[in-house]
Amino acid sequence: MNTAGKAILAAGVAGAAAMARRRARGSAAAGEEASDRWLTVTVYRAPEEVQPLPDELARWREEIEIRVQPAAGDKGTELMVRPIGEVSRHELRLALRRAKSVLEAGEVVKPDTAPTHPGPMGKALRLVTNRAGGGGRL
Repeated sequence: MNTAGKAILAAGVAGAAAMARRRARGSAAAGEEASDRWLTVTVYRAPEEVQPLPDELARWREEIEIRVQPAAGDKGTELMVRPIGEVSRHELRLALRRAKSVLEAGEVVKPDTAPTHPGPMGKALRLVTNRAGGGGRL
């Protein structure tokens, strides 16, 4: 990687770190813990078409609080969830994304192939893809 590429990568990392610090301060200042915040997706389906909930969310029913409401501007339905039990926010976020996929496409849509860029940027991309629940390998 040349000097310009390294500079751009460093600037991106510094910007992401600053944004993360700002978000952490913002929620702490508002007196809001991460577990109190709702995770939300908008599903392009009418509210009556969302019930019953897909298995991806239904299996957590005892450990989460769920809200189903029409999205603003008749743009579908908002599914809102937050943990009240032992479920991790990461697992809940993945389940919410899978439920959206099942409701809109009829199945959990996976990427065709994992990114295969050979350099350090490819490794960073694979790390992000893995964390998001995608398919890349390290």
